[in-house]
Amino acid sequence: MYKNILVSVDNSIHSEYAEDIGLALSRKYNATIHGLHVYSGKFHQLRFNKLENFLPDKYQVEAVLDYQRKIHSVLIERGLEIISLEYMKRLQDKCIHHNVCFEERLVDGKNADKISQELQHNDVLVIGAQGLGEITNYSRIGSNTRRVLRNASKDIFITKKPCDFSTILVGIDGSEYSFQIFKKTIDLASKFDSTVTVVSSFDPVFHRNVFSLLTNVLSGEAGKVFKFNEQQELHNLVIDKSLENLYKHHLTKAKEIAEKKGISVETELLRGKPYYSLYMKAQESNPDLIVVGRFGMHKGPYDTIGSNAENIAELADTNVLILTTSSSEPSVQKMESDEPKTVTKIEKNVTWNKEAKNRLEHIPKFARPMAILAIERYAKEKGEQIITPEIMKKARERL
Repeated sequence: MYKNILVSVDNSIHSEYAEDIGLALSRKYNATIHGLHVYSGKFHQLRFNKLENFLPDKYQVEAVLDYQRKIHSVLIERGLEIISLEYMKRLQDKCIHHNVCFEERLVDGKNADKISQELQHNDVLVIGAQGLGEITNYSRIGSNTRRVLRNASKDIFITKKPCDFSTILVGIDGSEYSFQIFKKTIDLASKFDSTVTVVSSFDPVFHRNVFSLLTNVLSGEAGKVFKFNEQQELHNLVIDKSLENLYKHHLTKAKEIAEKKGISVETELLRGKPYYSLYMKAQESNPDLIVVGRFGMHKGPYDTIGSNAENIAELADTNVLILTTSSSEPSVQKMESDEPKTVTKIEKNVTWNKEAKNRLEHIPKFARPMAILAIERYAKEKGEQIITPEIMKKARERL
């Protein structure tokens, strides 16, 4: 999975975590470590030039000022380079000790920009959640890490504590993208013999709230035309029964994928906002690593990162690995088209007659997959192979 691993180094405690984690990954994947330290020589020189007019009077003599310029220039150019070499020495020594290929990169420039540029030539970035400018209890992710996270197109491993990869918590949402991410997670787990827990979270409260708010939008006449009260009742019942089963199906599929690779996983269905449910699960189980996809089911054409991934990177107290896929990012249309396929895989021997299909069109589009799931399940239980309007009615009455 990884051949070139970029490790961002700045001598902070989180940087030390990144060095050790990068080393662990490189040993499992036989990868080369590219140690990177970015320093701001040009920026410091620019700031010194701006400060010249505000120096004490004794430095305002041109000869003295010129002397200070030369000293400062040497300190900036040579001093920062020496410091950078010292920062890199710890990682270099570890690589030599473990016989890991190592290359160093010392770059002058804006930190986040240079890291992003270097990442284009590597497979994954291992970077500390915060650096030397850490403000304790204020933010769980530093500004440079945040900038890189928002604009990267490669995997990013954000380090927040030591990691031996013994326990991994991974979230999926049922999209094809999330299953691609899950396969990469299984590959990682197989390398470290990790215990894997895969979770999927659905939010029935959100759908109920949206549907309820529609009552304030539709006029009385429009509500009658759309039989809104009837639809709302069906919608809520479908959510209670079928949405849960749909996400259980996602977990079953993930378990099958893992078993084919010889990996045993635990599964758990969660309720609520996906990022918050995943965060609370991590608080409870304290895994070494949380794995999420950069995008999920709701990726838009202008998104650079999904909100769930970004929130987890921010909130989590443990290490977070945000994965991408090697193929082009799946479009919203492609991911949404997976839902009906998921539903039809559940009951292959059930067909719908023309009248039932027409009636199905009256169910709101976003609730239709769940309605299909509930009705087909009812038909199977009753031994019916053809779904008619009468079967639909009985299924609803049962709900």
